[in-house]
Amino acid sequence: MRLATIFVVFLLFALACEKNTDPSVSKAFGKIPDYDWVFPEAEMRSMVIQLGQTNWDKIQRDMEYRTTRKFGSATTIPGAVPPAGNGSLDAVPGDPIYVEADVSQGSNKWQKVGFRLKGNASLNATWRSGVYKLPFKIQFDEFEDKYAETKNQRFYGFKELSFAPSYGDNTFMKEKLLTDLFRKAGVMACKVGYYKVYIDFGQGQKYCGVYQAIETVEEHMVENQSGIKVGNVYKPESNLQTFITAQIEKQNNKDLNDYSDVKALITAINSPTRVNDRPLWKKELEAIFDVKGFLKYLAVNNTVGNWDTYGQVMHNYFLANTNGVLRWIPYDLNLSFQMKGGLNRTALTMDMKEVGSQWPLIRYIIDDPEYYAFYKSAVKDFITKYFTPTAMNEYIKKHKAILAPSFTASEIEKPPYSYLQNPQSFDQAVSDLEKYINERYVAISAFAKD
Repeated sequence: MRLATIFVVFLLFALACEKNTDPSVSKAFGKIPDYDWVFPEAEMRSMVIQLGQTNWDKIQRDMEYRTTRKFGSATTIPGAVPPAGNGSLDAVPGDPIYVEADVSQGSNKWQKVGFRLKGNASLNATWRSGVYKLPFKIQFDEFEDKYAETKNQRFYGFKELSFAPSYGDNTFMKEKLLTDLFRKAGVMACKVGYYKVYIDFGQGQKYCGVYQAIETVEEHMVENQSGIKVGNVYKPESNLQTFITAQIEKQNNKDLNDYSDVKALITAINSPTRVNDRPLWKKELEAIFDVKGFLKYLAVNNTVGNWDTYGQVMHNYFLANTNGVLRWIPYDLNLSFQMKGGLNRTALTMDMKEVGSQWPLIRYIIDDPEYYAFYKSAVKDFITKYFTPTAMNEYIKKHKAILAPSFTASEIEKPPYSYLQNPQSFDQAVSDLEKYINERYVAISAFAKD
C-alpha cells in the first residue's frame, strides 16, 4: 500500500513537471519578454477579454463621473460636476478605474487581470459616440494583492500592454509604421503589434476589430533598445517651461519621489546662460538630456507630419533616464502622417520658425546653428535611407497584406464596435497614405537640399 502511494505521488509529480516544461505554456506565462510573439512582424494575433456586465457597469459609472456623460451621449448629465482635470478640452480627468477581467489567447488563459480604459481625445470622443471600440490597458498582475495566484502574472513576459483602436486612422498601420521609422532613425520607440480583439461586455462576445498592442516604456523597452537599465520614466503633460509636479507623472520608482533629473532638465533648458554663455548652456543641457536624439526625433516627426505632440500639445511623449541622461520617447502616433488636425492644430514646418518660446525645448535648441545643422542633416539622412517612396510603398504593401483579410473576410468590424463605416474605408485610407507619403517625400527633398 505504501509503495502504491509513493508511485501515485511520483506519477503526479512527473506529470506536473511535464506540464510545466511545455514550451508554449512556459513562454505564455514566463517572465522573459517574448517580443516575437507579442509583437509579430508578419501576422495578426487575437485576444478575447471577458469583462461581464458587472464590470462594464462599474466602468460606466466611473466614466460618467469623469466625463459627466453617459456612454453614447454628448449631453451632460444634469447636475453632474466633473473632477478637476489638466485643463485640456479633450482630457478625461485622472485615470479610469481598473476592473477584473479574464484574458484568453488560444488555450492559454490569464485570470483576474486588471482592465481599464485609457486616453484623452480618443477615449472622450469614443465614449460620447457610443462606440465600443474603446482604447484600453491591461495589467496582468494588477490584483495580485487580492489574488495571490496572480502575483507577478505575465503575458509572454510582459506585465502591461496598451491597446489602441486606431482612432482617426483607417489605415490601422500608422502607429506601427511610425514607431518602426523612429527606431530605424535611431530614436527609441515602443514595439507595436496587430491584434483582433473580442470583448464580452455582458451581452456575449463581440468582435471589436483590429487594435494595436503597444508595449509600455518603463518595463522592457528602454533596456531592450539601449542595452542600459532604465531609471526614472516620466509621462509629462508639460511644455517644460517650469517644473510642476502634477504635470510630470512618474511611471516607475514612485516610492522614491525623486524628480531631480527632470527638474535639472527644465532648469537647463530655460537657463539664462543660453543667452550670455551658449557653450556652457549646451554643455549643461547635454549633461542631462540626449539633445542629438531629440533632434533625430524632430527630423522624423516633422518629415512625416505629426501635429499631435510637443510643439502643439503638452503630451504624447515620455522622458526616460538612462545613466543619468534623459531621453525623448514619442508616443500615441495614430494621428501622424497628416499636416492638419483638430482644434486648428497643424504639424510643424520643417524650419520650425513658427514655434514660440512657450515650447522651449524646440525653440531654444533649434535657435542654435550647430544643433540646427545637425537636425537638417538628420532629415536628409532619414529621407535618403528610410523615407524613400520605394521603401515606404513596399512597407505599406506588406502591412496592407497583413491587415486586408480583416476587412475582406466574413467577420468585419462594424459600428457600434468600430469607427469604420464600411470595409472600403480601409482601402481608401491606405491609398491616401501612399499618395501623402510620395508628395511629402518631394517636399522634404527640396528642404534638405537648401
